[in-house]
Amino acid sequence: MATGDSGQFAGGLLEVIESEAIIKFSEANVTMPLVTVKGHPKADQVTFIAYNTGAATLTSADVAATAENTVTPSTVLNTDKKTATLDMYSVMIPMYDEARLSNADDIASNVGALVGNSMAQKADELLNLKFDDFSNAVGANNAALTVDNLFDALSSLKQNAAIGQPQAVLDPRQIWGTFGVHNDLVTAAQFAGSGVQDEGARSGFVSQIAGINMHSSSAFTVTDNDGGSSGTASSVKGGVFVQGALGMGYAGEMIRTEVYREGSYLRDNIIGSGFWGVTEIVDGWGVEVLSQVIA
Repeated sequence: MATGDSGQFAGGLLEVIESEAIIKFSEANVTMPLVTVKGHPKADQVTFIAYNTGAATLTSADVAATAENTVTPSTVLNTDKKTATLDMYSVMIPMYDEARLSNADDIASNVGALVGNSMAQKADELLNLKFDDFSNAVGANNAALTVDNLFDALSSLKQNAAIGQPQAVLDPRQIWGTFGVHNDLVTAAQFAGSGVQDEGARSGFVSQIAGINMHSSSAFTVTDNDGGSSGTASSVKGGVFVQGALGMGYAGEMIRTEVYREGSYLRDNIIGSGFWGVTEIVDGWGVEVLSQVIA
């Protein structure tokens, strides 16, 4: 997978960098494993099919009692195409000979992990930004996130016949912060004595709320709603969705690493890259989750 001449990094050490980058990329991704991912060997766009959406939606009304020796009624299934336009994303870390030779750490492994982690953060960031495209939303930019907000999000998915396990990807402050849902969960009277409340108070995290799997991602952009410096009027847009709501496309390899030598600078440059794009596939299968946070 990796390419490029690496001088002192030839052979095994280059493989270490590549291996660590791929491992860390897989471990650090939060949102990407929860959406539809599709790759092609070569492409500048990746197309996703949004089945059963729009005006030509297949419902129970299309399933009719059919008498013997009669023609089954035909229903045209909607297959809207949604396109993810790909862009190149890359990061480079220069590693100087002096640092490598004077440090007892396994620099190759550490640098590979840093590359993989940063690429994973970028992939999640691109997907998390798409939460703002969902037409349906719960919460408010000046209010704490509540358990009721999550139930409302689940209700929206159910009303839109979303297929699959609901997932929530939220900023850590939307879960544990001053205005986070954790506060509502462990203090609300309706949850007193419940196993969910005990789990939240004991471990600091509840893996599932309202039937929604909970995930924390740091790859969010915080919005300052008043232009002040205190950060108390900031907000974040998380999301609740099923797999078919969003798509991520790529060409070639999901993540590619290479190393090239710059002898005149006494350094090796370690590069990670990916040719990616994201798109909304089915609008009603996702819900934006808006809440106040302290930046």
